[in-house]
Amino acid sequence: MDDKEKTMIMIETAQSLKDMIQKRMNNRVDHLTTLQSTNLDALPEEVTKMREVEASRIRAVVSEQKDIIELIDMLFPKAAAGKAPTKKQ
Repeated sequence: MDDKEKTMIMIETAQSLKDMIQKRMNNRVDHLTTLQSTNLDALPEEVTKMREVEASRIRAVVSEQKDIIELIDMLFPKAAAGKAPTKKQ
């Protein structure tokens, strides 16, 4: 396996990781949106506090996931652009 093939495999792997993290981040953002869009007036104060704590945790995880995606983009700019080098036959 030459260096170009190794680079291509690394870029494809980085893209797969980035896609997986992005998907999970989107799921968390959807969950956060659901938490924030629910009417809290009818809920007991204890439940409201628990939801606020959960929303805070989700925001922290989403922030970390954004940082990881940014690091992948910096380390593998071709993966960020979605361009893996073409394999010559």
